[in-house]
Amino acid sequence: MIADSAKRQFTGVLIYLLNRFARNRYDSATYKSKLSKNNARVLSARENISDDASGVLMEAILEGMAEYYSKELSQKVKRVLEINAQKCLSTGGGIALEFKVVDKKFEIDEDKAPVVKRIYEMYLSGKTMANIICYLNDNGIKTSHGNPYDKNSIRKILTNKRYVGIFTYGDMEIPDGIPRIIDHYTFEQAQIQLENNKKAPARSKTVQDYYLLTTKLFCGHCDCSMTGFSGTSHTKKFYQYYGCVTQRRKGSCKKKAITKDVIEEKVITSVLDMLNSKYIEMIAQKIADLSQKEGNTDQLKRIKKQIRENEVATDNLIKAIEQGKAVDILLLQIEKRQQEKLLVKPNLQKKKY
Repeated sequence: MIADSAKRQFTGVLIYLLNRFARNRYDSATYKSKLSKNNARVLSARENISDDASGVLMEAILEGMAEYYSKELSQKVKRVLEINAQKCLSTGGGIALEFKVVDKKFEIDEDKAPVVKRIYEMYLSGKTMANIICYLNDNGIKTSHGNPYDKNSIRKILTNKRYVGIFTYGDMEIPDGIPRIIDHYTFEQAQIQLENNKKAPARSKTVQDYYLLTTKLFCGHCDCSMTGFSGTSHTKKFYQYYGCVTQRRKGSCKKKAITKDVIEEKVITSVLDMLNSKYIEMIAQKIADLSQKEGNTDQLKRIKKQIRENEVATDNLIKAIEQGKAVDILLLQIEKRQQEKLLVKPNLQKKKY
């Protein structure tokens, strides 16, 4: 509207009330000044504002009251939302997939319950986001807004703390504030996987734009990484290169771009020359050792988690006994927990060696 006023096609802007034009005096003054320069003025349908000096005062008072009302209302609404958030009640807005709101309280939507778990399972089993998106969309599964899935919607699900029972509102986080769908270990593993995938950007490249040496090739002049990029000539021919990041961003490095096929072929040839029986055996042994180490690490975490949970459960049972609750039954439970712990601990010792 302000831009159109420069065409001098109208001389007035009719509004219902002044507070419909702007919510603060600064914006109001700024846009009225621009309209005035284009020979247009603001006219209020419900407020009788004269053109003399008293009209200027009246307009300023009305605009001040409108700004005061807007800020006061905003504070009241914000306060109500904060009170509801402290009680872990819904504050409106979008609801995460698999949840529903009943009497302002979050409950698990059993009809959609398997979807989030399936997404986590697929991602941690090594499926890419593209694989997960295809699976969900091919099966007609929609987001909480009823839209097809894309990378952003999958990432939001994999990073949403509400799935581990943490109620979130702004900077506020309340553990166990809502029902839990995913356990903490699964959620943490998903975060680790997301972080690892960030460090391997070549994984998401298409076949045409796949660069074998991404994250592995470095500039001989400035030691900065060299990344793949492509371009099309005036003859519409497609070219692919590796270029120094410093040179491309700042122009301070003298390293020229290298044709993708040329450098990749040289590296592959050099690697093949090195792959004699001696090196193959050494590489295979290192891979086996690394695989064993990583497998043991994951198993150690699971075993330690089982022991921690067992100890917490035992402590809770002892406290219940101290309070005089069903002693005989609780003693049996404690004995059972101790037996479980004895079965798990030998596994922990084995994995340390």
